[in-house]
Amino acid sequence: MPVGPPVRRVAAGQAVVLTPAAPTVTLTRVQSGVGALTVEAACSPAIGDLRLGCAYQFTSGATSVVQHVTGLRTAPHQGSRPLLLAQRGQFEKVTVDLVQVRDLERLGVYAFSESGGQLAWGGTLVVTTLGGSRVEVPLVAGPSVGVLVLLTAYQVDGELVLRAEAQEPVSSIQEACLRFGYDRITWLDPRTPID
Repeated sequence: MPVGPPVRRVAAGQAVVLTPAAPTVTLTRVQSGVGALTVEAACSPAIGDLRLGCAYQFTSGATSVVQHVTGLRTAPHQGSRPLLLAQRGQFEKVTVDLVQVRDLERLGVYAFSESGGQLAWGGTLVVTTLGGSRVEVPLVAGPSVGVLVLLTAYQVDGELVLRAEAQEPVSSIQEACLRFGYDRITWLDPRTPID
């Protein structure tokens, strides 16, 4: 029976950096199912008006995006307990309610300029678990206009597999979603889905 490479993990209270040579990490069932997972873009205003969004697909088949800047702040959009929440504090962030993690099939976190201007990419995408584990993705790309998918996550039997995505920027949020297989979202314009 063939044995694959060991699964890369991050210990409680520790940090791991995802790189092109080692782009994935798998969270344990506890890290994936207790509390909340926070994805935050820690970057200075010098890089531009960077905003985060998150395309998602639930196990029910429902799919769309959350992004604070356009008012699509929760998913599902109806209901009293959102699985995903887009917020803005010091930085843009998306929070995943891990109590409901088995309802999540996958998600993709992307960044874009609110004004449509050029971003001088820099900073770090920081993913934090309840136990203080951190997964960091350096935001490294040449100055550009467009949308960049930074991180994908897949729920596999109650564990979240996180992957840093090394992609070139694309022209719109719609194109970024299509490139990653979110083809069941209907769009009002290349930036805004129809709910």
